[in-house]
Amino acid sequence: MKELQDYNYEQGIIDQIELMDKIRFENPLKTIELACDFKKIAEKNSDINLMGYADFYIADAYLTLGEFDNAINYFNKAAREFEAVDNIYKRGGCLNSLGILYATRGEIVYSLDNFKEAASLAEKSKDDFVAALAYENYAEISDNIKDSNISMEYAMKAYKHILKCNQNPRQKTIEIIILTTLAKLYYRFGLYDDTKKKIDQIEDIVRKHPDEKLCVDFYITKLIYTNKVSSSEEEKEVCLKEAVKAYYDTEYKVDYFLYIFDFLHFLKRTDRKDILLPLVEDFDESVKGMDFPYIQTRILDFKISLYDEEKDKDKLYKELIRYRRYNNSYKMLTTNSIRKYISIQNSLEDSKRANELLKEQVGIDELTGLSNRWRLSSKVEALLTRAVTEKKNYAVEMLDIDHFKQINDENGHHVGDLCLIIVATALKAIESNDIYCFRYGGDEFLIFYLGYSDEKILEMANNLRDSILEMSELRDLPYVYISQGICSGIPEKKSKVWDYSSKADTAMYSAKRGLGKHIKLVNCTE
Repeated sequence: MKELQDYNYEQGIIDQIELMDKIRFENPLKTIELACDFKKIAEKNSDINLMGYADFYIADAYLTLGEFDNAINYFNKAAREFEAVDNIYKRGGCLNSLGILYATRGEIVYSLDNFKEAASLAEKSKDDFVAALAYENYAEISDNIKDSNISMEYAMKAYKHILKCNQNPRQKTIEIIILTTLAKLYYRFGLYDDTKKKIDQIEDIVRKHPDEKLCVDFYITKLIYTNKVSSSEEEKEVCLKEAVKAYYDTEYKVDYFLYIFDFLHFLKRTDRKDILLPLVEDFDESVKGMDFPYIQTRILDFKISLYDEEKDKDKLYKELIRYRRYNNSYKMLTTNSIRKYISIQNSLEDSKRANELLKEQVGIDELTGLSNRWRLSSKVEALLTRAVTEKKNYAVEMLDIDHFKQINDENGHHVGDLCLIIVATALKAIESNDIYCFRYGGDEFLIFYLGYSDEKILEMANNLRDSILEMSELRDLPYVYISQGICSGIPEKKSKVWDYSSKADTAMYSAKRGLGKHIKLVNCTE
């Protein structure tokens, strides 16, 4: 353990630390016992650095046991202790672990903060291995919330750092993980030749290093790629069998939850219910009784959608009850707030993004001609203030285009752009002093209403939907259907725009599951 070389500890102390490090995954309970004894020695010697090691291994053991609250508590304590003695290497390790913990709990903003700080510390201390881990983790989480450009940037940084770690025994293991992320991202961008190169590179590493094992993330990535580019049904079936086997062979499935969700959606999309139904039940079972409300809620959301399509009312009712329980235990951060967080964070911190930020601040979305979020942020706040003062109804509508990715994939991005312009045209037609519309990002749009009743808003929402569909027909484009979520009510002084927009976002995704005609209105007090 190279960081111990900077401290003049006797061999007995080093041996105890190395023992805890060796058994922390295979015997977490014994690790906690050893770490507690070790902490008494550290306290007796008033050695804050050794206290950090004790708390770090206690935290790591709790992480292995799935006791997240305890793990977070001890990792935070260890991080503070390592900061006090300037042990940058171990503090970076704490921050990386905290990032992983927060990600599995769905607290994405905290997760990204910790990965970002870990990477910054690693760069400062020139620790390429910790930097590679931090950048890779950041790339994974940002890809989860569909910010593929940022994800690619950080995955490339991770790869650059891991190539400098030839002396680290885990170098090839982490290199495979990073290359798998890059393969997935190249696929997302439609760069299939580059995807194949990364897959071949991974398989070449394993051939040259037989001790390295391929995991379920690789097999899922290879399966999705092969299914897209290969004309051989036999080859597709082989890849599918490999992915299924890798899934069931994986002991800690939660470690690969992002890839497993991709796998579930792939099986649903390709109508392989023979594999999907038992697999989703197994995944659900693997996290039952554990502290994973974010993942459990996402699994249940998938199952509800699945059973709703299957018209299986008994299973649907049972899962809805469980969904409510998990959802009450954890208020999930919305994708939109996280996207905004990443956009602002990176625009402010990275000078090369300065020009992009300035373009946004001009206030007009180049494609649609609608105002963007920067221009209207002050306007919607002013609209809310008017609603409070005048005691008028205030409403926020979030809408997006159904199956927009499919429209792009099947018709090309130029057709997708035309569909976005159609939506923008319909929105411009309803704008007034009491109705503000703007493009939020991607295929998502926001509408703010002041002084309209729920009945009138629903009438306008229906007219908007019909107008967009009619325009897509007239212009010989793919039918443009939209999902609309609306949050409405008379605000109080303490009310925030976010209170309305977050509920509108949730209502929109609820509408997507087939409630009504893809329009759902909720009251701000619900």
